[in-house]
Amino acid sequence: MSLIKLWKTNPDGFNNYKARQIVAFAGDGNLRDNSDCSKELREYLRSVNIDRLAEYALECLNHAFPDSGFFLQDVVNELGRRLEFDVSDGRYRGIQGSVGFDGIWNIPSGPSIVIEVKTTDTYNVSLDSVAGYRSKLLDEGTLDKSASVLFVVGRKDTGALEAQIRGSRHAWDMRVVGVDSLIRLARVKEKSNEDQTVTQIRELLRPFEYTRVDRILDVVFNAANDVTQDEQMYDSEEQNDGIEPSPTTQDRTPQQKLDDVRLKAAEALNLKLGANLIRKRQALFEDKDGSVRACITVSKRYENALQPYWYAFHPKWDAFLEGAQQGYMVFGCVDRNDAFAIPISEMRKVLPSLNQTIKSDGSVYWHVKFADFSDGLVLFASKTGERFSLQPYRIELQ
Repeated sequence: MSLIKLWKTNPDGFNNYKARQIVAFAGDGNLRDNSDCSKELREYLRSVNIDRLAEYALECLNHAFPDSGFFLQDVVNELGRRLEFDVSDGRYRGIQGSVGFDGIWNIPSGPSIVIEVKTTDTYNVSLDSVAGYRSKLLDEGTLDKSASVLFVVGRKDTGALEAQIRGSRHAWDMRVVGVDSLIRLARVKEKSNEDQTVTQIRELLRPFEYTRVDRILDVVFNAANDVTQDEQMYDSEEQNDGIEPSPTTQDRTPQQKLDDVRLKAAEALNLKLGANLIRKRQALFEDKDGSVRACITVSKRYENALQPYWYAFHPKWDAFLEGAQQGYMVFGCVDRNDAFAIPISEMRKVLPSLNQTIKSDGSVYWHVKFADFSDGLVLFASKTGERFSLQPYRIELQ
């Protein structure tokens, strides 16, 4: 039985397995290029959450085992995917006539990054050799001239490698990041919903001039603003169409509470579909190949007794769900033990009956209200007065 099938039979049990045990379960247990072990391990890493990736990286660095460096290489490349790069996995071992890179991270219509994973910088790295890999890839047409090299290093103290790069002719083509920092960057990206923030996060991994720090501060400010907007807009904390009272700052539900409900809804949908949805951004989830996607938004309970739950539905959510074979718009409620997973095809049928707001910046969203009747919650169309039953879409939260 393959690693991914073993994991699906008992996902909770796998939380207790160490990285070295995961390798033993994959294929024949030997990480080699183009092996079943490698293919199964990479498929598994694409299916676990970022907490597990962080645990595996820490084990590879602090408790080395045979092939732990190769395992770490696969974890790092998976972090690249979580940052929404198009990742080409490199080879574990170099062979004659083949360019020996650990990974290539691409952005559509943007510069590529050649990845070199190092568990330590104790020994001098041959920068000329790494630059040679980049040159060969340029000659092959795999990269363009704007491509750079990123060393992903296990140790936090990377001073020796940094000094080596600064004193070389490759100073404008190479950068260094710690594995821990890369994980933290991926976590920040998961809390984001805005494309601009994600783009700026990825740009931090490319060489740029550090004398002026505006570019770094832009990422900090935009990421903070992105999360704030999520609390207000995506979780219905300040949606006001002139009927609902706009809650004050003191009325806002803590973001963590909203997020807890969101994650429970994702697990409930996984159970219903037999899927494995992984968080892509704050409200967006998808399985490893993007064939199943969900957008999950959560509302507090408002004081309006008839219409206690209010949401917004955004065009970009519709676009995200459209790209999947199965797309679901999921509505959660902070004070209930259930949520409602509406197929995007059904959600679109309701949109013409909903009120819509056009903001000053030209962006739009639809108002979604849940009304409470004796026979249960319904989606109430404030524009037409229609009622759409939610019971067929109910999923129970654990």
